[in-house]
Amino acid sequence: MLIGALCAAPADAQAPEAELFALGVDMGAQFPDTAFEKTLTLDAIGEYYLTPRVSVRGLFGWASPGFENRTEDHFRQFMLLFNGVYNWDVGTPVFPYVTAGAGAYFVRELLDGLNDPDSEARGGINFGGGAELFVGDLASVKTEVRWDVVSHPTGLPDASSFSLTFGYKRYF
Repeated sequence: MLIGALCAAPADAQAPEAELFALGVDMGAQFPDTAFEKTLTLDAIGEYYLTPRVSVRGLFGWASPGFENRTEDHFRQFMLLFNGVYNWDVGTPVFPYVTAGAGAYFVRELLDGLNDPDSEARGGINFGGGAELFVGDLASVKTEVRWDVVSHPTGLPDASSFSLTFGYKRYF
């Protein structure tokens, strides 16, 4: 599907403009600390363009990796992130971008057959980059890599991770 969209992208597709608002969804893989198994990650995004090149973005994400060799136990994570995004116009419908920001990571161990420990909120930073391909005047598909560096209290699981996602964004 993504390859078809790449091949069918119109040459006159719109670039981001100042004061545009966008909503999007991403789905992909999260590669957490070695204590955990790789897992699905889902993100919902709201983005506002301050200029054609600069935007601010809010992201709400979810992942629930299983503990390595104990897949019935999970380390559920909700993320509320705020980022700045900078994109480049390279003269094609594809716009590469970089992003950096900070946010709150709400984590909880879910243990099968045992009382679950209390949830906790941790602070963290994230950075990454990707490419967005306009497939119409007000729609795009995108891919992104993101590294989340999350505070790690001694003796507790590390919520830091690397993510690779693919998604869809609609402009308003």
